[in-house]
Parts: sequence; structure tokens; C-alpha cells
Amino acid sequence: MKPSGRKLIPGGVTERWVYVTLIPTVITVIVACIAVFFAFRRTYYFSAEQSMKFRIATTVDSIPSSGSSYVERYRNMVELVENFSETDRYELMVLRRDGSVLLTSSGFAYPDELYRDDFIAAQSSDSGYGSHIGDSPAGEHIISATQMLGYGFGDAAAVRLVSSLKLIDGRLLRNVGISVLVGLILIALVSLTGSLYIASLKRPIDAIGDTAKLVAAGQFDTRIDNIYSGEFGELCDIVNDMAAELQRTNNLKNDFVSSISHELRTPLTSIKGWSDTISNVSTDDELYQRGLTIISSETERLSGLVEDLLDFSRLESKRKLSNDPVMLDLGAELSDAVLTLEQRAQKLGINVKYSEPDEPVIVDADKNRLRQVFTNVFDNALKYSSRKKTITVRLTTEGDSAVVSVKDRGPGIPADEIPRVTERYYRASNSVYGTGIGLSLVDEIMRSHGGSLRIESELGHGTTVFLTLPLHGKAVPSSEQL
Repeated sequence: MKPSGRKLIPGGVTERWVYVTLIPTVITVIVACIAVFFAFRRTYYFSAEQSMKFRIATTVDSIPSSGSSYVERYRNMVELVENFSETDRYELMVLRRDGSVLLTSSGFAYPDELYRDDFIAAQSSDSGYGSHIGDSPAGEHIISATQMLGYGFGDAAAVRLVSSLKLIDGRLLRNVGISVLVGLILIALVSLTGSLYIASLKRPIDAIGDTAKLVAAGQFDTRIDNIYSGEFGELCDIVNDMAAELQRTNNLKNDFVSSISHELRTPLTSIKGWSDTISNVSTDDELYQRGLTIISSETERLSGLVEDLLDFSRLESKRKLSNDPVMLDLGAELSDAVLTLEQRAQKLGINVKYSEPDEPVIVDADKNRLRQVFTNVFDNALKYSSRKKTITVRLTTEGDSAVVSVKDRGPGIPADEIPRVTERYYRASNSVYGTGIGLSLVDEIMRSHGGSLRIESELGHGTTVFLTLPLHGKAVPSSEQL
């Protein structure tokens, strides 16, 4: 269940850092670069316009207005345009009353549809001044300023100055480029420091997580090497204390199970002995004999469970199962086990199908452990089989291995639960009864013999258990195996 009143943030440390730190940093840098661009642009263009305004004012003031007629004044203007000395920075134009170019210091002819935004602005302005930033007919980025003339110069009505913004735009792009470079360096530094910070977080988190997984898997003696300070150091201590407490509790449980199992052995032995003794007493009472048979069989079953508990206690305590492998005929051992299975199955109305192999199948195994494996597997097959169903037992050889298969026609096991049925204490969702340790012991015993346990199942169509053992001389169990 999720903790109440607590909002869960999705994603890991890296994803959270990206959302909380990196993305806001990138957005801030982008916004800052855009703001820098517009701030520089406004400053540069404003300076350029002020310069144009001042320059056109001095140009208009420098136009000679002496002479009694507008013809003489016009000649003075023509002379000013022709002798204009700043043609490397500006182009000086004299405009007609319709805004078309009358004179120009460049000597180029302009079409009548020349841009007139600054001229229109000057006409509507009280000061007679107007400016505009845009593109020339040739596509060049320019700034233009127009000042209306206050007295007659013939066809001349206004003076215009035009200047290219190429240098200003270049300077603007350089400054913005520097800003973008600084922003990228900042993002790179944030990414680098963030990566180092995330790595410093993930190392203890991974160490704690790995240890927690091992503890969850039952390895309670696992500890974290606490080389961390602060909160992570405290968390490591907490996990280590938790593992130690679980180990102590698990040891107490194992000791309890072992003690109880040993204590149960004595009364069970007595019950079994006396039931066998009493059964030898001659009597014709059928109910009496039936009761004794049930007592004896149930005592044997209970004794088997006690032995399983003892073995399981050894496994939980990390102790090896007692194992004394000898060379034996697996077919003969399996036949004896199937004989017992047939007797039990007959009482339950279940059929058993088995054909003994024609040739001996020689393996190296512990006879008692094999009987324990067969008993647990056959118990499960009987447990999940109904009347008139068939349990099929086969013994084959595949390469260097002998394979025993036990197939029932029971309800089957859900596919997602098959990998877990060999876990200790695990019981499938459709389990009818049991302790959940039988298949776990079978798996441990098979591995201790260098073999394996494999289960195939389909819901509604039954389950098949495959027991694989190496043939005699083909494999030697590892000393690391239980």
C-alpha cells in the first residue's frame, strides 16, 4: 500500500535531477540568451538611431541657405550632396515631396517604389523627423532617417541618411554568440557536477539496494561496508542492524524447528512401533485393522515431514545435507518408488503408468535422498490428481544425463508462479495443502547431486516434473553445492 498523504515522485535520482535541475537550468540559459540578444539589439539600434538623428541634423544645418531664390539654394544642396565626405558610412539622399529620390551621394538611380517608411514617419511627425530599420531593395539590413526641410529648395522636400547595419549586426551576433557559449559552458558545468553528484548518490544507493536484495533472498549474514557519512551512513547502519536482527530471528526459528523436529522423532517412533506391534495381533475386526493401517501410514507420513523439517533446518542454517552417493541403478530405485506410489494411488482411484527401462541406468546418488525426492514429487502428483486420472512416470537418457519425468493431469500451475514454486515456503495460488518446502528440498537435493529440477505446467492440462541426474562417471558434484 502507498503511504497515505504522501505524493510519490516518479523516476530515479537521475530523472529527478534532470527535471529539477538540468531542465530549469537549460530553460534559464535560453531565456537569458534571448534577453541578452534583445537587450544588445535594443542598445545597438538605439545608439545607431541617435547617431543618425544627430548626423542628419548637422547635415541639414550645413546646407547653405544663402541666395535670393530657391534655384540658388537648390544648387547649394546639389553641391553638398556631390561633395558629401562620409560616403563610407552613410548615403545622403534628397527626396522629392512624394518621397522619391531626387539626389543621392552614391549616384545610383532608385526606383519610384523605394521604401518610404522613414519619410512617411517624418511627414506625420511634429519635428519633421522619422527613422526606420529594415531591409533595402537589395536585401541589405539598413537604418534610414529622414528630416523634412523647412523652407523651399525647389523639388527637394527632405533629406535622408542611410547607413548599413552590417557591422552592428556582426557585433550583435558576436556578443550573443559569446552569451550562448557562456550558457553552454554553464550547462556543461551543471551537467558535469550533476553527474558527479548523482554518481556519489547512486554508489551508496546501489550498495544498500544490493544488500537489501540479498537479505530479502535469505542471506541474512550480508552486511554493507559502511564507508559513508551523514544520512547514508545512518541508513547503512540501519540496514546492517536490520540484517543482524533478521539473522538472529532466523537462527532462533531454525533452532526451534530443529528442536521440535528432534523432539517429535521419539513419540513418532514409539507410535509407529506400537502400531506395528498391535497390527500383528490376530483379530477379525475389519474396522480395527483399518484404523491401525491408517495410524501406521499417517505416522510414516508425519515422520517424513519431520525429516523434511530437519533437512530444511540444515539448509536454512547453511549446513550441507548429509549425502552419501554410491553407484546404483536408477531404474531399480524408481521402480521401487513407483510400486509404493501405485499402492497409494490405487486407494485414491488414480492410475499410474510406468514402464521399467530394458537396460540399467547407472548413476552416482544417495539412495535415501533419491527416495526422498521421489516421495515428494509423487506426493504432489497424487495431491493434485483426481479419481480416474493418470500419473505417467518415465525414465529416459539424454546425452550424459538420466531424466525422470512425472506427469499428472491436475489443474496445473500459473505460468508466472512456476519459477517460484521451488522457493522456500512458497505455495502456489491453487495449492490445496502442504508446507511449501517439499519442492525446495527436491531442488536442493538434485543440485547437490549435480542434477537439476525443471517444471513445465499448463493451466487445466496438468504439470510435468523433470528430474535430471548425470550418468555414472559423467559428472562430479561440486564441493560448493549443498
